[in-house]
Amino acid sequence: MAANDNWIPPDRSRPTGSERPPLSLTIPLYDEEGNVQRVVRDLLDAFGKADVPFTLILVDNGSRDGTRAIVQRLEAEHDAVRGVYLDKNQGYGGGILAGMETADTPLLGYMWGDAQVGADDVLRVYRRLVADDVDVAKARRVQRMDGWQRTVVTRVYNTAALWLFHVTSTDANGCPKIFTRDAWNQLGPPKSADWFLDPEIMIGVAEQVMKLAEVDVLARARDFGVSKVGVGTVIEFAINMLRRRAGGR
Repeated sequence: MAANDNWIPPDRSRPTGSERPPLSLTIPLYDEEGNVQRVVRDLLDAFGKADVPFTLILVDNGSRDGTRAIVQRLEAEHDAVRGVYLDKNQGYGGGILAGMETADTPLLGYMWGDAQVGADDVLRVYRRLVADDVDVAKARRVQRMDGWQRTVVTRVYNTAALWLFHVTSTDANGCPKIFTRDAWNQLGPPKSADWFLDPEIMIGVAEQVMKLAEVDVLARARDFGVSKVGVGTVIEFAINMLRRRAGGR
């Protein structure tokens, strides 16, 4: 076969649907001793069966219960588990960012440690990002069993984000969120140490016209622990929205 002088080598900087690019997944944990072992077990099982190279970054975000001891034990037992230990709680976003900073794989993302989104759904989000060759893939909660407070907060988030910043997702703070390395870097990376991290990310995705894919999931009720979302979350969010609208970060 004659050589083609105009041939351009394929772009290997992005994963293709037939590949299984390594993923680092950050899970912030604040007083989640009743959930962390189940979450880790299910994720290791799902990604192990799918033969996906996988690192779990467990962030003990200043827990006051037995979460840290469980994370330490899991890290010692599993090569795929890495612990990050914060002596003082750094806020919702701060815990996530502390873990994301240690991620060293082509794909990286985060999810919650409350066992409300199943491991099989997390794997579906990963597969969607790879198969569709997008910048960001995330969960979209279409059925929820996680209580009225979180439902109200989510509606406030989404209404404001859609109206003020033209965010395309109807579940801006849905997780997991998984990114290509280039997309994460293009987002800043994000800086919000509080509950504004998810809206900040989705605003960035909209402003930079990134390719986004969403996977519909069920948000299950908590079996253990209590939600950290409350009235203060809404107030904090409103302040951040107004600040961002005024041109701050």
